[in-house]
Amino acid sequence: MTKSFTCCSFACLMIIFAFAPSASCDTGNKGHYHGHSLEPHMQAMYALKDKVPMDYQIMERTPIIPDQESLQSGSAIFQRQCAVCHGEQGRGDGPAAKGMNQKPANFLDREHSAIYGPGEKFWIIGNGSGETGMPAFSDLSLVDRWHLVNHIYLLQEGESDKEKHEHHH
Repeated sequence: MTKSFTCCSFACLMIIFAFAPSASCDTGNKGHYHGHSLEPHMQAMYALKDKVPMDYQIMERTPIIPDQESLQSGSAIFQRQCAVCHGEQGRGDGPAAKGMNQKPANFLDREHSAIYGPGEKFWIIGNGSGETGMPAFSDLSLVDRWHLVNHIYLLQEGESDKEKHEHHH
């Protein structure tokens, strides 16, 4: 009985290890593109993601409720600080974008925008990015940066969803 119990236990452990994610395979956010098969713009975005401190990478929602006041503040800040590059609607087509080598983010492109979570967006706003050419807006208060992140998420929802906006970030 001991021998069959030991064999059975060993077999169960082997099955568990065979199907469990390996620590050596779990790269998290690091090394997810390995520098090949992506266009330079995407490589720059992932290189920036790798630089964002883990404390910001794990933030799954904004600490500021995206209520009407937050969204209005974020919209005003966006028009003052961001629209010249990202465009009034956030499509990356602002007047300054025409002369840039690295085009600004199109926040309506959900695939690109989904690369960064709320905390990462917050960090990028404050620190900028040499990889993508975005300047740092460290002069914005922490609260204003979160209002801006809330507004960026609202842009993705489109005009028809503004009244139904609920915070699920």
